[in-house]
Amino acid sequence: MRGYDENYTRKGDGMRIVIVEDEIAIRDGLEKMISAATEHTVIGACKNAMEGIAFIKENHPDLVITDIRMHGMDGLEMLENLKEQGVEIYSIIISGYAEFEYAKRALSVGAQEYLLKPVSVDALQETLERIENKHIESKFQFVKKPENYAREYFFGTKEEQSEAAKALKNIFKEEMGKIYGIIACYFGNLKKDDIKEMEYRLRSIKRQFRELEFLDAWEERISLRILIFKGQRKEILLFADSFDEMARYGYHKKEREIPLCMGTCETMEEWKDCFETVQKALLSYFTKDNYGLLRTEEFVEESTKELEYPIQAERRILLALETGNYQEMKAGLDEFLEQTISEEHGAEEIRYGAVKLITRMMDVAKEINRKAYESLQEKDYLKGVLTAYTRTEMYEILMKYGDEICDRRMKEGISNYTINRTLEYIRIHYKEGISLEKTAEVLNITPEYLSMLFKREMGMNFSVFLKKFRISHAKRLLKTTDMKIYEVAQECGYSNSNYFTKVFKEVTGISPAEYR
Repeated sequence: MRGYDENYTRKGDGMRIVIVEDEIAIRDGLEKMISAATEHTVIGACKNAMEGIAFIKENHPDLVITDIRMHGMDGLEMLENLKEQGVEIYSIIISGYAEFEYAKRALSVGAQEYLLKPVSVDALQETLERIENKHIESKFQFVKKPENYAREYFFGTKEEQSEAAKALKNIFKEEMGKIYGIIACYFGNLKKDDIKEMEYRLRSIKRQFRELEFLDAWEERISLRILIFKGQRKEILLFADSFDEMARYGYHKKEREIPLCMGTCETMEEWKDCFETVQKALLSYFTKDNYGLLRTEEFVEESTKELEYPIQAERRILLALETGNYQEMKAGLDEFLEQTISEEHGAEEIRYGAVKLITRMMDVAKEINRKAYESLQEKDYLKGVLTAYTRTEMYEILMKYGDEICDRRMKEGISNYTINRTLEYIRIHYKEGISLEKTAEVLNITPEYLSMLFKREMGMNFSVFLKKFRISHAKRLLKTTDMKIYEVAQECGYSNSNYFTKVFKEVTGISPAEYR
């Protein structure tokens, strides 16, 4: 462990950071990036989780940056340990691409950010800036209003939760014959004007239910609003009906999804369990056809039908990415989500399916658009898949990958009618024995002209593009089907399996059997 003197000269008023990472090259690299490119101070660097826990408890840094995987106790276990001990600290998890289960656990233990390796200076700067803004805001929350206590009760450390529970018992006292309602609302997909309109309508509804007592809490980090209210059961249910009507109005009139869920409980001691159930139900909102207020009693945690991954829709999407067919890619995503998002399937299964698709899309990007691949690795879209509350959000996240890989702006820039027809011809006939000459004949132009035009617009000659296109498709089939190698060869336009093996090895460096 390397610690630093508290009198260490700081470059500004930034955060005090500790790095917990077992790989010395990454540990030193992060420290150098932070020192050279930000106003923050690294006050310690630890080589394992146990050293990290001891250092954090002794020195109280503002932020810990840790690896999701380390020898012995990993970064997530360290954060879980600190959380159990009531230690409050901002955290950034760094990891390899698309580790779905790890990313899900990172969010569950309160990690604020999830960075993908290799960590770039720009990505690190943007992430630190977001956390610093939250850190600055938290410094001004000294005045304990009822809503502050409510937020701490649900999201604070053990010490804060205990203090908040005592205060709330005096503020929101239990009364004979009255119960509590808890509504959670996700507002991350709403514009400011939408939120203002919703607030106006909510105030109007509240005025109709003066017998009820209300308490609001906003948790900006996860874009959740919690509305707690107390009253007679009949009034609680009537209020819920009015809230449901407001949500349905917002969807049908404004075409906006407002994920809302409500639960009820008898005592304050049940608030936590009630909220946890509400939050779980809310995360399954995008699987429902109900665009109003979801009730916890309607929530079924387990899926009723196993998700059959839509492999044909996936192939349609990947093929469209390879040919730059933007409209076909969009249609493929529509088909993919139509086949996966359903009340019959569990939300976790659907999220896992989306991550699987993204992994396949990134495989294509690595081959055909390295710039997009590297750019997408730096972006925090994976976290969005894990926390998406609406179908629109899920679609938009997948479209971000599609937009960048397909390189929409570049493809739209290829206004040349002949090249667009050529790409479409390859997409449809790649399984056949096509050639530059045959394609030119179909397009009614000379092979020499098509060759010159294709190289100018696509940056490679026709035969190289066709070979890469076929081998890319072959790699998918080898990974996702149990087809024999000669069948894969035929499916990709090679009648001779030995020649196919030779070309495959030329492109990838290994044989089809080794790749599988």
